[in-house]
Amino acid sequence: MVPSLAATASQLPLPLPDAVGQMPVVVDPAPLLGRRAEADLHRRLARLFGEPIDLVATDNRRSLVSWKWVDGLLQLRVQRHFALASDKVLASIVRMVRDGDALSRHEVLQFAATFNKHLPPAKPRFAHPAGKHHDLRHHLVRQSRRWFHGDFRGRIGWSRVGKGRVRKRVRLGSWSEDHRLIRVHPVLDSPEVPGYVIDFVVFHEMVHAAVGPELVGGRRMVHTERFREFEALHPDRLRAETWIRENIDSLLTW
Repeated sequence: MVPSLAATASQLPLPLPDAVGQMPVVVDPAPLLGRRAEADLHRRLARLFGEPIDLVATDNRRSLVSWKWVDGLLQLRVQRHFALASDKVLASIVRMVRDGDALSRHEVLQFAATFNKHLPPAKPRFAHPAGKHHDLRHHLVRQSRRWFHGDFRGRIGWSRVGKGRVRKRVRLGSWSEDHRLIRVHPVLDSPEVPGYVIDFVVFHEMVHAAVGPELVGGRRMVHTERFREFEALHPDRLRAETWIRENIDSLLTW
């Protein structure tokens, strides 16, 4: 009997690095995984399931395997690097999907750990820095000249996020070292947001780029004592943080 759609739609997220052990499988760090490999993966999984399946090979880095049944047909989305897996690993996918087997799930994650660390950083999604009301380039240039002698090397843009959701928290800015990119949440692209608030958010992310993380007690810390000392130099820190705190309700419901 095929389970109902509501009960069977599921997925397997990828854990953080080092969360699982290593499988004794050698994986090419830059494999050529084209249509032939995808078709072979489809054929092998259908054989192991013992029935036709609808397979989509994805480049998703966080959701390795997701599945649901629609009109009696299993729709399966699998990270394309599983084309490199042995039948033993693919059989673990089958047991995980059918039975929710915890050991099989662990075996799938172990194999994923062998290729995930070799994947290049995902291409970041961001919008043009010229927003409806604020152009982030002006803020970046102003802060670079004031604090980094105009030598800051990095890009900036608005994050791509959906509107109309009630949030418990909002991340106003982020820094990607891999792409040398600052992203600012578009909730700040409003005529009601003072320029000094955006200045400080941009500066905050530039400090992340300049200072970098530290290992403290075996943990990776980004808001270190050195970071806080540098951040405290900005003359608009207190009033920017005060404005954000006083307007947090409207920011969360944007």
